Amino acid sequence: MTSRNFRPIYAYGGYSIRPVKMYKDGAELLHCADRKKIQCLAIAKRENGVISITRDHSGHPPDDGLVEARIARSELRDQAKTTDLPPRTLLHDTKTKFGSRAIVVAGSNSALTRMIQRARDVKCVDTDDVDSQNPVFQGVMLLDNDKEPFLIFDEVNPTNGNRYVAFGSKAGLEVLEKSSLLLSDGTFSVAQPPFVQLWTIHATFSESTFPVVHVLMSSRHIVDYDYVLRRLKSIIPQWDPQDYLGDLEIGQSTAIKNAFPNIRQTYCFFHLLQAWFRRLKQLKLQGLTVYGSSLYEFWSLLRCLPFGDPATAVQDFNDICTLLPTPLTAEMQSFVKYIRNFYVGPVRVLKFPPVTWNVSDRSFRHLPRTTNSVESQHRNLEACVVDTRGRSTPLLSELLKCLRQEASKLKFDKEALEIDPTYKVSAERKKKDILKDQRVLKVLDARIAPGSQLKGIPFFKAIRAAKKYT
Repeated sequence: MTSRNFRPIYAYGGYSIRPVKMYKDGAELLHCADRKKIQCLAIAKRENGVISITRDHSGHPPDDGLVEARIARSELRDQAKTTDLPPRTLLHDTKTKFGSRAIVVAGSNSALTRMIQRARDVKCVDTDDVDSQNPVFQGVMLLDNDKEPFLIFDEVNPTNGNRYVAFGSKAGLEVLEKSSLLLSDGTFSVAQPPFVQLWTIHATFSESTFPVVHVLMSSRHIVDYDYVLRRLKSIIPQWDPQDYLGDLEIGQSTAIKNAFPNIRQTYCFFHLLQAWFRRLKQLKLQGLTVYGSSLYEFWSLLRCLPFGDPATAVQDFNDICTLLPTPLTAEMQSFVKYIRNFYVGPVRVLKFPPVTWNVSDRSFRHLPRTTNSVESQHRNLEACVVDTRGRSTPLLSELLKCLRQEASKLKFDKEALEIDPTYKVSAERKKKDILKDQRVLKVLDARIAPGSQLKGIPFFKAIRAAKKYT
């Protein structure tokens, strides 16, 4: 027996309506969900997400509670198709979103549990194809939570045979096209073979950072990033960011520079210090950096070097090196050589020139110094890892559920801003962080003031003091 085709339900004016036909221009013809039951002949049209009634409802009053129950039941069925979560968890999540009344009206716990099991009996076509060794994305796996297209492209690079599958909502692409700041980050923990990483591109919206495009990649070399960026530029041709902020991965940054030759490239302040401290740990010097130890003064001021003038980075580093204990051990000499060869110079070619990791310009322009907001998306994917129910890596169908939820959050925030321009997309920053930034800016302003003598060691000590929480 073929399974029933459950069409989506839309709520409008206290009534529930379903699509019955799609016109050539993409608009949908909608009928009342109770058309057959009570002969309600209401007709509506849905175009570009906007619903307009062309024939009013008759024979039944509006009931928001019944509509909510139907939508909750429909969403519960869809969630059952795309996850392996136990029915109890699905019912709890749905009750949290829609409230107890909607679930009570939708049916008893046993009835809803049976519906979940029936949905999973017929879910295999789309979900199992995605979770196979050679993933095929089709059916509900192509759509977001609003049943709108979510798959941007699924292509194989003809030059090397590598595969890239990009996901993103229409709202996400619109935000990306308008964003002047581009951020990116890759994660490997949620990628299933044949893919090796999930590369996420972030954009700014209402003073906050959102993941807008997610790309499953079977390789992560420069040529792979080049291909993905070319395809995205062909889809959103007005995309022309002015600034890029990322971690210290050369492949990503090189490809972004190739795609946007005039972009200002900078690296994350946190990842920079993390790389430096990892080298200290490799040399077993980390124990000497704590307060009162021989490397404390050197290390605490070296961490402030990114706030200096990139043009004087060599001299500033030389000044900071005078704080090293003498004679230098072989490990200390190795660390100094590492900083010079990769970050400061003087050498002919630097892998990470000072202008790329300096944060003073970003501070003046009120741009992020770190990609911490990008890294926070990893925490949002933790729910996906929980869904694995003991597996070390989530299935692709489970991952897509999390990505669709991220897209829905952006859509909801955009709608909230249209209703209330004062709506806060993100939680307000802590007061202590705001005060810290004000102190840092005050020191930076003092350094560039006419006739200022604040430079070298005194400047870095002032930055160190400003960065401390009081």
